[in-house]
Amino acid sequence: MEAFSITAEYKFLPNDKEHISYYLFNRFFAQTEPSNDLEKFLFKDCDLYGCQEPWDIWDLYGGNHLEDGQALYFFTHLKKVSINGSRICRRIGFGTWAGEHSGKKIRAGNVVGLKKHFRYENQDSPHDGDWIMHEFAIDSTFLRQHQKPNDIVLCRMKKNLFAQK
Repeated sequence: MEAFSITAEYKFLPNDKEHISYYLFNRFFAQTEPSNDLEKFLFKDCDLYGCQEPWDIWDLYGGNHLEDGQALYFFTHLKKVSINGSRICRRIGFGTWAGEHSGKKIRAGNVVGLKKHFRYENQDSPHDGDWIMHEFAIDSTFLRQHQKPNDIVLCRMKKNLFAQK
């Protein structure tokens, strides 16, 4: 008798409403840790506005094992340019996450969020434009009503397949 095995491949493809209403909302309001090992595996805490370059973060968190077009998911803290200001510093390594538009409102049930699109810019780097990040945030007025700080966002980072040389 010949042995055989069944291999199943799953892709994690939540939509924008799920990013806001489930994953990010639960990060703010859940009293417990992620509900299962899969969520712990899929969503990492990482400083995407820090001193590491996107490709180093990608390799560190296993992105080199993903197929083209797949993404890594991170919770990260926003950093203000000044203590009393409202502008956010989006530097990463020696480059910056440059916003490509002001954001898109997402309504998911009673929760309103915002999705912003960024790409990595560093004209002195061969990786200029090679990385895309979508930042999901819960609307600040909603969080103020519930007395929660609005400094945590959910980010989806992936390689920009159109810019790869």
